[in-house]
Amino acid sequence: MLTLVQGSQDLLKALARFGYNTSRLAEGRKVFGDLVDLHQKQEAVMQAKMDAHEARKQLQVAVRKDYMKMLQIARVVYDKDPVVSKALQLDGARAINIDAWIDQVELFCSRLIKESRWQQVLQQYGILLEDLEKLLARAQSLREVSLQCDQLKQDAKLQTAQKKKQLKVLQDWVSDFMKIAKIALEDRPHWYARLKNPADANIKQ
Repeated sequence: MLTLVQGSQDLLKALARFGYNTSRLAEGRKVFGDLVDLHQKQEAVMQAKMDAHEARKQLQVAVRKDYMKMLQIARVVYDKDPVVSKALQLDGARAINIDAWIDQVELFCSRLIKESRWQQVLQQYGILLEDLEKLLARAQSLREVSLQCDQLKQDAKLQTAQKKKQLKVLQDWVSDFMKIAKIALEDRPHWYARLKNPADANIKQ
């Protein structure tokens, strides 16, 4: 629309008389340009959010597989030992919330790493110290990715809100422009028609 106006000296002259000179039209271009920039930023954040969520999903699946295997073995081994069962949180369902679930994994690994007597018993069932250390490290990585997901979620909300706000600014600018253009081009309705729908109307010189 603005490209059409700036490409026609007749349109520029007609609109300039009613306040829409080249400077004011440039303001409109800037408003549109700012919206494009915000849209691109929003798209980038949304893509980063999707990538982070996929990474978290894959990592959690891998951590869950190893953790549940170790947990099941530990439940069998320490079934008659309430002290160890309580310390490792062997009983009951696993947390649904991902942060609480990671807490359970980290507690399980860190306490077994610290209590060598308990860990040595589990070595007899294939749970080695290095396995626990690797699982703990991956659980910590999962927490970092989870925090990144939360941050990107907030960033996406912010970018969406800013884009929505800027879109309203552009809509208001265009609305005012078209209202004034309708008045300015009252004697040239075909010009106004072209502004409303550049693809379907032609300006008659």
